[in-house]
Amino acid sequence: MILSDGSSRDVGHGAPPPGDLGGIAYLRGLSRRGLITGAALAASGVSAAFALLPGSARAAGGYQRPCGRVRISSSWQDHRNRTPPSAEPGTDYAVGTGTPVMAAANGTIRLVKADTSTATGRVVGMAHDDGNYTRHLHLSAIAVSPGQRVSRGQTIAYSGSSANGSEYGVGPHVHTSLWLNTASPTDFRATVDFESWAGDVANPNPPDQEADDVFIANVKGNWYLVVPQGTGKPRAVVLGGDSNAAASGIPVLNFTWDPSISALRAAVDGIG
Repeated sequence: MILSDGSSRDVGHGAPPPGDLGGIAYLRGLSRRGLITGAALAASGVSAAFALLPGSARAAGGYQRPCGRVRISSSWQDHRNRTPPSAEPGTDYAVGTGTPVMAAANGTIRLVKADTSTATGRVVGMAHDDGNYTRHLHLSAIAVSPGQRVSRGQTIAYSGSSANGSEYGVGPHVHTSLWLNTASPTDFRATVDFESWAGDVANPNPPDQEADDVFIANVKGNWYLVVPQGTGKPRAVVLGGDSNAAASGIPVLNFTWDPSISALRAAVDGIG
């Protein structure tokens, strides 16, 4: 259960039934207000997760959308729901060929794939200064080189339809993928929802905030930030396998007992 001092203990074998678990009761309405600092979020690897906090506790996400506020033709979740699931889940932004594609945040270009081969077509990959990584697919032209430093909002490419050896292998759009805590992704299915990290602020440095019912759940080594969502279910955001959560100061609830994990999944949205 979550202790009053913010520490944690395992919910393991021999624990009470799931309905009686302190962590589950906490999820379902036992509010404890606490100060979440920018330093704590940085330590946990979830600094941009402020975008998910409700009301006055919300600070806009820091990533710029590649083509501004345009229609999304296929969401990250849509990609995951396909049969079979997308090999690289991301967000498809519906724009015409030749639309400028802008860098989501400051960083360094790590990948330029200038040919149209494979399902991705032309690609730009970028390691950001916050430790995360983005890729933009199906481009018509690329405006940067490997190793080049770029700034948030700088044009790095132009949208297109390139894929499978053709300039017109898919309909015109930009596919944007995001990985956390990596400078070079190797598991292309391990993306997170870019839209959850996108926002319109020019200087995305959230102030310290107070928020109700925010904590980190460790589900057998998979880490989630759980945040309130108004009157609906709390939402759980995947952090990955190495969140450094213990150093963040955010309350941590460790789930190691299968029935308790099932109860957590029933109590929140986003636990897969």
